[in-house]
Amino acid sequence: MGDREITEQVLPPGEADERARGQERAAKRQRFKLLRRSARGVSWLLASPAEWFGLKSIRAGASSISQTYEDIRKPRPRDRRFKTQDNRVFDMVGTAFAYGITIEELERRFAARRRQTALLAYGLFGLGCILVLAWVWVAVRTVSDGGRIVLLLQFLPFLALFYLLSFYQALINFQIRMGRAASWLEYIFAEKEFLPQ
Repeated sequence: MGDREITEQVLPPGEADERARGQERAAKRQRFKLLRRSARGVSWLLASPAEWFGLKSIRAGASSISQTYEDIRKPRPRDRRFKTQDNRVFDMVGTAFAYGITIEELERRFAARRRQTALLAYGLFGLGCILVLAWVWVAVRTVSDGGRIVLLLQFLPFLALFYLLSFYQALINFQIRMGRAASWLEYIFAEKEFLPQ
């Protein structure tokens, strides 16, 4: 009691009340801590039997295991790139295995692709020639005050597109016929079998 009187005399009146309230709050918190701890100790009695056995954690574990199993069983994507050997010759066995087909099926696909590229090469080349003829017909009818040059510049991208696509298809056809990944220079300087077949 003597200390309290001395403290109250030394501290201003508002601070002494504030300090007393803070001590009371701390004492209440201490009592609630004790109450919470004792309630936690018996809270399992109030829980359902599913919670007693830890059903929530068992479900989470089972879900994790099933997700892992699905990830393991999921088929991995195949490597769809075409396989070649060191000398750029087509590796038919490796490619057939990568695609999951037989070698005979791969050869049938090659034959179909060869026909398709030949047809596309000739068709695109024909469209390019028709476009050249259309340009010549329009250029002849146009007055020669520079309009023909503008017309040529307008037609040039389409001409280039058709002829380049035709060349590309012919190159693929050549590669299929040779059975190796040939460059465009090899195709241009080929002495035989230049035209798509």
